[in-house]
Amino acid sequence: MYPEEEINGFEQYWRRRKLGRSTAVHYRSDVNIFFRWAQLSPALITVHHIDQFIDWQRELGRASATIQRRLISVRMFYDYLAYIREEEVPNPVVPRRHYLARERRLPRDVPDEVIVQLFEAIGCHLRDRAMFTLMLHAGLRVGELSQLQLSDVRFSEEDTPLLRLNGKGDQERVVYLSATAAQLVDEYLKERPQDGPERIFLNYQGEPISITGIQLRLAHYCHQANIWITCHQLRHTYASRMIGADVPITSVQKLMGHNSIHTTQLYVRVADSKVEKDYHDAVSRIMKGSLPGKEVAR
Repeated sequence: MYPEEEINGFEQYWRRRKLGRSTAVHYRSDVNIFFRWAQLSPALITVHHIDQFIDWQRELGRASATIQRRLISVRMFYDYLAYIREEEVPNPVVPRRHYLARERRLPRDVPDEVIVQLFEAIGCHLRDRAMFTLMLHAGLRVGELSQLQLSDVRFSEEDTPLLRLNGKGDQERVVYLSATAAQLVDEYLKERPQDGPERIFLNYQGEPISITGIQLRLAHYCHQANIWITCHQLRHTYASRMIGADVPITSVQKLMGHNSIHTTQLYVRVADSKVEKDYHDAVSRIMKGSLPGKEVAR
């Protein structure tokens, strides 16, 4: 029922079309999620299954933008089937019926107490502690984490530990590592099979862990801790903490890998503590510059 051969071909098709981009990885992940849920062959999927999938995604708390992206991926998959079969293939994703109005909500950062619960659930699992610490302490996207190579790690005694990434849009950037993140990565690399693939993070079969694999690991720990966090929220929490620590927004832009400063301004919600401090500072300046006015004659 699971169309593994077609999904593999779909991924390779988009790797050729978008060379060096993460498009193929994201398309495969979304289509994989859909067919793992549906448990049906592509020929048996109807518009009603798409309706049910949307309802299921909403019940899980997925954002409209995420659901929309997955619907587009499934629609593109059916277009691919028509292309390789050279015949008309009914597409169950109908834009006017299924596509959602895009919300302009930003992901929320995760409270400190919820972060503590997450890492208590992870316990001493070294690989997973390293993965989710990198997202929280260095702002890595889940796709960047899954694609991380051994050659991307730069450790030296003289300089700050860092990673060199090929991020979204094949844009290279540098991210710096906290002492905790660097230590966890170093310990994991020593424990990891030395003759494995070039990718850093491997699954239990010794193969590179996928985006879906990372997401499922996070969902597993969230279920254990009775909380809900997304990978993107960990990245957003990193950005919010940087802003809350008075890091200039231009520096946050570079650390996050945004092409435009406007993206950073929309993406990063300024921490409440900073807003409160700015408010009190402003009020203090206003009050110092104010003098009691003379009584007005009546």
